[in-house]
Amino acid sequence: MKIGKSLKQKAGNYLFYRELQKHPRTARTISFSAARTVGILYDATVERNYETVKAYVKHLRDDFKKDVLALGYYDGKELPPMRFSKLGLDFFTQKNLNWHFKPSHPMVSKFINIDFDYLICLNIDRSIPLKYISAVTKAGFKIGRYEKSSQGLYDFMISVNGNVTLPQFIDLVNNYLKHIGKSE
Repeated sequence: MKIGKSLKQKAGNYLFYRELQKHPRTARTISFSAARTVGILYDATVERNYETVKAYVKHLRDDFKKDVLALGYYDGKELPPMRFSKLGLDFFTQKNLNWHFKPSHPMVSKFINIDFDYLICLNIDRSIPLKYISAVTKAGFKIGRYEKSSQGLYDFMISVNGNVTLPQFIDLVNNYLKHIGKSE
């Protein structure tokens, strides 16, 4: 079983990079203070991540007056009973993936086609479905974790040493958001 999943992941990565080449784009950089819309991608499998992102969405809405939509991937067939889509916090699951981990769900299609000013990908565990969405979304400026293999995927990549928690990565993103698009 593990060999099958590994083979699927390799095929998924290969097809992902082929798909990435079909979506050339030019970044549109504006200052974060001028941005109106923000999309967030994250792994919602762990309850703690969901709670962290929910608080981050509230922070961006309340403190920065941004229109925010977060899309979480739950690595299971069904969402847990206490986790359900709320206004601006949507999900997709394993059930919504094809054999090589490409997401196929109306919620995902909607997210991909929104022209966000900023996409913040909080994919610290390098999930293939989240990488796929990051690659094809119409967002103007994409921020994500640095990976040598993901060059060209994001317009701004944040390098971290070793393991990083989601709150630590969000702090790094916030630190850089203050400086992006400013002419000083």
